[in-house]
Amino acid sequence: MTEQYVVDASVVAKLYLKDEQHTGNAELLFSRFEDGQLELLAPRIITYEVPAAIKKGADKARVPEAAVLGALDSFQSLGMLILDDSAATQEAMNLALAYECQFYDALYVLLAEDLGCRFITADEKMYRKLHRRDLSYAVFIASYQ
Repeated sequence: MTEQYVVDASVVAKLYLKDEQHTGNAELLFSRFEDGQLELLAPRIITYEVPAAIKKGADKARVPEAAVLGALDSFQSLGMLILDDSAATQEAMNLALAYECQFYDALYVLLAEDLGCRFITADEKMYRKLHRRDLSYAVFIASYQ
């Protein structure tokens, strides 16, 4: 069986915001995904978070405006499995309260827990919160090799 990862927007955004740390790790992850070595999944919220990050990068001149639409097209054609998270509101809120994280972050964590797979993030603050709770399925992008 192919290894599965729930990937959050902070990791995917690194494909388009090249001035951030750990972009090489994110590129390696997606290279393995493209080669069929692993599966990448995410809740539907990622379809809003990544374009928002791309736009924010463009606003800060980190991504040239001319490249914004190309980055959006690239993101939309990545081929990750996007799962509906609309029925997970209550469970995600329970996790957000329990793990002291943002609600939208809890949607990713909940998906990883439901699927029994690893969750990979580039949000160091979020990772530290999960790591303190000994959630071994959480992976920080800097440690992905």
